Amino acid sequence: MRLIFSIIFLVLSLFSSAQFLDTSGNLIIDGRKYLKSKVDTTGRKSGWEIYGANTLTVNQNTFSNWMAGGENSVSLNAKTDYEFNFRKKKHFWDNRFIFEYGFLDNKTNGTRKTADNLNITTSYGYLIKEKWYLTSSLNIRSQFSAGYNYGTTPKTKLSNLFAPAYVTIGVGANYTPNSNFSVSFQPLTSRTTIVADKDLQKKGTYGLRNDGDTFLFEVGAYLGGRYKVKLFDNVTYDNNIGIFSNYSNKFYNLDIVYAGLLDMKINNFMSTQLTINLIYDEDQVAQTQFKQALGIGLTYKIDSTKKKDKKKRRKKEILPYFDTSGISPVKLPRIKLEKQNYDQVFDKNTIDEKSTYIKSESIFLE
Repeated sequence: MRLIFSIIFLVLSLFSSAQFLDTSGNLIIDGRKYLKSKVDTTGRKSGWEIYGANTLTVNQNTFSNWMAGGENSVSLNAKTDYEFNFRKKKHFWDNRFIFEYGFLDNKTNGTRKTADNLNITTSYGYLIKEKWYLTSSLNIRSQFSAGYNYGTTPKTKLSNLFAPAYVTIGVGANYTPNSNFSVSFQPLTSRTTIVADKDLQKKGTYGLRNDGDTFLFEVGAYLGGRYKVKLFDNVTYDNNIGIFSNYSNKFYNLDIVYAGLLDMKINNFMSTQLTINLIYDEDQVAQTQFKQALGIGLTYKIDSTKKKDKKKRRKKEILPYFDTSGISPVKLPRIKLEKQNYDQVFDKNTIDEKSTYIKSESIFLE
């Protein structure tokens, strides 16, 4: 558990002096000024905002008479991350859907999954003070297919669809100074662990109290946060962390889930992504779980807040042509005004009865 705290502290320390994004996605050099600026809570306008990223990464290796050795293989990873957020006056409703699945196939080991994530979050908030909300939220976290420990013979099943699944419901407060940073504290939180696979319904597995149990219900406190920062042009890092403590069993024994995504954009359709996942949960294993992945793939993003600038082309106007070769300049006589006459140029004001303004008449005395 010290390892997970050390890594998270190091990541936040490295990015604490980094640059911020304003509400339009533009760069702000001084982050402190951004946090102190009085902008609209989350910086969002009323109505729906939709953000989405679809990523597909493919790796393939082929060997033929290669003396250094090697084995033909192919791997694929697909990920969808969408946010549907609604805001109206003092109310907000945020929804996030993360679906990811990946596998590796070769001749020796066959097909094995390398990524499996099902994560759904929905939260409602009511503004009680500038940047502060009363909130309630629901989170569902699981995987799509069975996972195995291939280090044993035969292989041992570790997980399956909704085995486990974690359903977390909480009520508390949320602090959101801008659209890139938020902290949520929910002192009243329930977490239900679901084990739907009968092969895994054994005492001690995922905290189950007895053989054949399907549910484990816990009540505790939850602390979560999200911090998105722009490091350089086209390079962003998205941090997400959730900490849960059970009131009824060792309150100091924390369950921690951390996810970090470093997105390095190459162009509008390609990017390099580095993901880091850390989990500490003694109901699963009394050790820090670590997963890291690096890949280059196709990415298609959706952002409903960006308006396409339609540049209107101005039509060329053809001016009429006049032949001025036969026109001679007009000479005006010079007029000499004496000072006393010059002072009396505007010496008479008359009022137009049909209007409300004063009309001035210029009179030159001879």
